Amino acid sequence: HIPDFENTFKEMGLLIQSIGRMVAKACDEYVLMNCQGYSPGKIESIVAQSMCCKGRLLHYFPTSIKIEDSNTTNGSEDSGDIDFSDWCGWHNDHCSITGLVPAIYIDRNGDEIPCPDPKAGLYIKSRKGKLLQVKIPTNALAFQIGETAQIHTGGILQATPHAVRGCDPKDETCQGVSRESFAIFMEPEFYGEMQIPMGKSIEDTQKKEWQKNLPPTVKTLRSRWKEGMNFGEFSNATFAVFY
Repeated sequence: HIPDFENTFKEMGLLIQSIGRMVAKACDEYVLMNCQGYSPGKIESIVAQSMCCKGRLLHYFPTSIKIEDSNTTNGSEDSGDIDFSDWCGWHNDHCSITGLVPAIYIDRNGDEIPCPDPKAGLYIKSRKGKLLQVKIPTNALAFQIGETAQIHTGGILQATPHAVRGCDPKDETCQGVSRESFAIFMEPEFYGEMQIPMGKSIEDTQKKEWQKNLPPTVKTLRSRWKEGMNFGEFSNATFAVFY
């Protein structure tokens, strides 16, 4: 039993959503400057009004699978995308925006500790395929774009491929260490429409030069989303591919 756990969970979720609305507003303003057919306030309205925003506590179990030497080469772009992401494989979130808190690390005694492996944690891929490690400051929140925003903006915003690299189990200081985080997935309701802006095409939504830089486990958007789908149908198609 953790006293006040439920209230703290809800308060943090509402805080992330409130900041997410500000981020969404800034995204809307940027997209509108670059697309005359865009519906003003589209993403902000989803964050503010949807009854389907989801909060998830994320527990990453201590790593036990051997990491091959070829995949521990200081985060090189050429390192293996699949084996590298042993805590969470490469994927895009299919929501509009995801809000994240900084992760904490827990040892086998249940005590919070600094991350014992400087290479462990969250990584993203840029549109050009560059591998980047993301370290969220302890007093900050992070937000990343999901595929629904990519569709609603006709590709002006692009979903962020990301993965979580585990602590090296060969390192004695990493034995029994888990990772804890909390994410809010801000997304439309089940029957929410999934239309691209006027003047944009399906090709604009995911250009082939960006698509070729996706990690191999990230399925292309056009393989799951079809014109006329609602958010629930798009979600089901996504779950069917990944799960």
